[in-house]
This record gives sequence, C-alpha cells and structure tokens, in this order.
Amino acid sequence: MSPRTTSHRSTRSFRSRLRPPSAGRRPSVYLAVAAAGAVLLGTATTGEPAASAEPAAAVSIADQLGISADPTGSVDEQIAPLEALAASRGERESAEKDAAQEQRARDKAAAEAARKKKAAAEAARKEAARKAAAEEAAREEAERKAAEKEAAEAEAAEAEPEPAAAAPSGSYQDYALSKLGGDSSQFSCLESLWGRESGWNPDAQNPSSTAYGIPQFLDSTWASTGIAKTSDGYRQIDAGLIYIESRYGSPCGAWSHSQSTGWY
Repeated sequence: MSPRTTSHRSTRSFRSRLRPPSAGRRPSVYLAVAAAGAVLLGTATTGEPAASAEPAAAVSIADQLGISADPTGSVDEQIAPLEALAASRGERESAEKDAAQEQRARDKAAAEAARKKKAAAEAARKEAARKAAAEEAAREEAERKAAEKEAAEAEAAEAEPEPAAAAPSGSYQDYALSKLGGDSSQFSCLESLWGRESGWNPDAQNPSSTAYGIPQFLDSTWASTGIAKTSDGYRQIDAGLIYIESRYGSPCGAWSHSQSTGWY
C-alpha cells in the first residue's frame, strides 16, 4: 500500500468520526444518554460514585425503564418511558411539597391554638386573682366600717349620762325587805340583827369604836363592801347586805352567829 493511499483513507476515517450520527442511530444515542442520566440519578440518590457502577448497569436500568436496546422504533417511543418517569417524579415532588406545606400549616395552627389556650388560661388566672383581691378588699372595708360603728356607739354610750336611779323611798325596813326579794323569813332575821345593833338608826355611832350606821360597820368593814362610809341609810343597807351575803350567806346566818358570839 502506497503512502498516499494510506493517508487518504486516514483522513476520510477521521472526517467520518467528526460527522454527526445519522438519523437511524439517534435512538441508540438517546438510550445512552438516558442510561447515563439514570446512572447519575442513582449516584445522586445513593451517594455512591458513578465510577463504581458496573458496565452492565446501563442495560439493566434501560430494562427497568422499559427502554429497548433495539435501535428500532421511533424516538418518541424510545423516550416515552423517560417522560413518564420525569412526570412521575414531578408529581411526587409536588405531592411532597404540598404535604410539607400542609404539615407546616398544621404545625402553625397547633402552635397558634396552644398560644391562645395559654393566653386564655393566663387571663383567667389574672381575673380570678383580681376577683379574690376585690373580695378581700371588700371584706376588710366591711370589717373596718363595723369596727368604726362599734367604736362610735361605745363612745356615744360613754358620753351619754346614765339615767339617775330613782331615789329609794319608804322606811328602811321596807327597802331592806324589797332588796331581799320579799323573803319575810330572812327579813325577820335581818330586822332582829340590825334592831339590836343600831335600832335601824343610820346615824348610830359606837362610842368605843368606829362602828357606824344601821349595820354598825367598822371603817375596815366599809372598805370590804366597795361602798364608802356614808350617812345615807339606804346605802348603808346595801353595804350591810353585801357584807352579810359574802360572810354568812344570808341574814339568818348572820343573826345566828350574832346570837352565839354577840357580833357578826
């Protein structure tokens, strides 16, 4: 073979390699592109490098996609599975996006409901505290007014003079009988006791002691009755009955003691 002939053939082979593929070979080209895309998709999904894929993976993926390796058939028939895969993936991504949006909406609604519930609980707590404080203030105010009213009434009662008691009238014996509640037997003993002591004379004075008045009390005895020594016969009777009740229990008890000792 001559050098010229060899050079010509080489030039023609190189030009044929640069010429775009014919229309009859385009399905194979699309198949190769689809296989390469599927390999890249599998790599992006699994995270494994494309270089680790087996050479036969292209055919396996083509079979899974329903793409025939046979170059016969139209281009639309060859790329239909890819279009269906892209549409399915688009629908899935749209569904996932819609689901994510719905979940965010539900989360937002739940958070808003929780916020409103918390706000309502806080408002109810504050209202209850306000009512309790108002009730406590009202109770304290009522107690304060009641105390002021009571103090005012007590002050008015102290300022108002007590009505003067009616001055006793009648004989000393009648007065003594009334103080004894009309008990004639006790009055009989009292009449005998004070008749012997003073003759019921409010001005009777013992010349040898401080004994004075109807009951003939010593100064020390007057002090024990709580009634000051007085010339008022009625008050003397009051003091005498106080002394007899505290010392002997009754006029008859005092009269019995006087009969046995000469004093009471």
